[in-house]
Amino acid sequence: MTRVAVGDIGTNTARLLVADVEGSSLTEVDVRTEVVGLGRGLHDTGLLQPDAMERAVNALGSFATAFADSDNSIIVATSASRDARNREDFFDQVERICGVRPTLIDGVAEARFSFEGASRALPDRQITVIDIGGGSTEFVHGRSGVETAVSVDIGSVRLTDLYLGGGPVPARKLAAARSVTAGLFAGIDVADSETVVGVAGTCTTVAGTLLGLTVHDRSIVHLATIGPDAVTELLGRLATLTTEEIASVGTIGTKRAPVILGGLVVLEAALRAVGASGMVVSEWDLLHGVAVGLVSG
Repeated sequence: MTRVAVGDIGTNTARLLVADVEGSSLTEVDVRTEVVGLGRGLHDTGLLQPDAMERAVNALGSFATAFADSDNSIIVATSASRDARNREDFFDQVERICGVRPTLIDGVAEARFSFEGASRALPDRQITVIDIGGGSTEFVHGRSGVETAVSVDIGSVRLTDLYLGGGPVPARKLAAARSVTAGLFAGIDVADSETVVGVAGTCTTVAGTLLGLTVHDRSIVHLATIGPDAVTELLGRLATLTTEEIASVGTIGTKRAPVILGGLVVLEAALRAVGASGMVVSEWDLLHGVAVGLVSG
């Protein structure tokens, strides 16, 4: 049995999974998520902003003991770090605080790790995994392994910064965001799947909200099913609210409220792109895939 600590620094969140891994078997020990908005403002400047880096470093620093106490540790960095010209400065700061230097992974690797995590929660099924991040969205399809993996540079933060801004969102802005996202996903070609699986913060937050939760409960959200009509209805309702009002809806909260509309637009378009009549939401995702890969090599 090997205890591993996996950190993930994305465009919107910093996350931690501590798990005991033996072969392909994984047992969760600790899971944490902090919304840090690392990628906010990145589109305009090509740089990670000082305040965003500080938030991210502080969040990852709170995981430092878990990294130090584990047999094996890694921090993976995704879309915002891929795009930022000053990512090495950010990585230097993280390494000083955590003792672990982030490892940059590309979009296809991100998709594959997400598949590996989700497929352990839904074994022996042909699945299409949709991983909606802050800066990119991954589509990955397969049964016993990855058959198709695609990464598209649009996510909740990127779409918000480009098209939506704060709420309420005028109908023309919402229509433009929907049109652009649908266009970006128009070329997605994945085989029909037994199950479409949604992972990461947008999917889990939307699921918790649609399930009527006011505090996120992973045990309830994990493997819950949501439908595309409910996603569209929630998007329409939230688009009429201020950001402050959105924060009080379901499990959204103040930190995710500024970008959840962007996430919903992406989710709506992604479900249409793969022809999904429903989506199973998995709390097992990239973190779990990386954890198993860290042990198995």
